[in-house]
Amino acid sequence: MTITELYYKLKDLGILDDRYYLHGLYGSLNDEDKLALVVKKGTYSLEYEIYFKERGEKRVLKTFTEEAVACDYFYKRLKDNKEIEDMYAKK
Repeated sequence: MTITELYYKLKDLGILDDRYYLHGLYGSLNDEDKLALVVKKGTYSLEYEIYFKERGEKRVLKTFTEEAVACDYFYKRLKDNKEIEDMYAKK
C-alpha cells in the first residue's frame, strides 16, 4: 500500500482528515495532537516514521524502511482507534 492508497482507505473507513497527518500530502495541515506518518531520508534509504506529537513533543512510535509496511501499520492503528471510539459512542 502507498501513502495515496492509505489515504483513500482511511476515507473509506470514515476517518476524518483532522485525525491524522500524512507527510503534508493528505489529512490535516499540521501534525499536532494526531498520528503522523512522514517520509525522511535515512542513512541508506528512505525511512517512514510514524509518531504522535503532543504539545510540541514528538514521540516516535515506529520507523520503517518499506512504505507498504509503514502504511499497513498506520492503517491498523487508526482502524483500531476508530473501532474503540465507535464502541464507546454506542454506550
